[in-house]
Amino acid sequence: MNKSTLRSFGIGLFIAGAAFQLQSNFFDKEIKNSTTSDTAALKTSQEELTNVKQQLAQLQLDLENAKKVPVLDKEEKPKDESTDVDTKSILIIEPGMNSIDIGSTLESLGVISNKQDFEDYLIAQDLAIRIQIGEYELDSSMTIKEIAEKITKNKK
Repeated sequence: MNKSTLRSFGIGLFIAGAAFQLQSNFFDKEIKNSTTSDTAALKTSQEELTNVKQQLAQLQLDLENAKKVPVLDKEEKPKDESTDVDTKSILIIEPGMNSIDIGSTLESLGVISNKQDFEDYLIAQDLAIRIQIGEYELDSSMTIKEIAEKITKNKK
């Protein structure tokens, strides 16, 4: 083999190596572009998770309300209202109180049975930031939804 043949063969190998390098660089860019579709899938999954959390909060409220409804036998008569013990309380919401403070207060007053359910409901329904300062008459026969509606209504 002469010198020019070896030189041509070496140049050919160099060009082939450069071509493989360019191909691998473009392939890596395609992988990076596929991560943007993964980001979109992640966002969709997070939205679905949020929806499931809201549904769970609503189901917990439904369960709590179902537990409050008395089951009567066919022959059993409803109790007289005077014998029912409903805890009536005045809730005073002061400036600086948050939904955690209010839930703890309601639980300690006996108006609600679980402060975490109350907190979860307010967050799921985006009501935690709409709580109004004031005095509210509440009782234990009220549902979490009714309590939340009462303390988040705009006063006129």
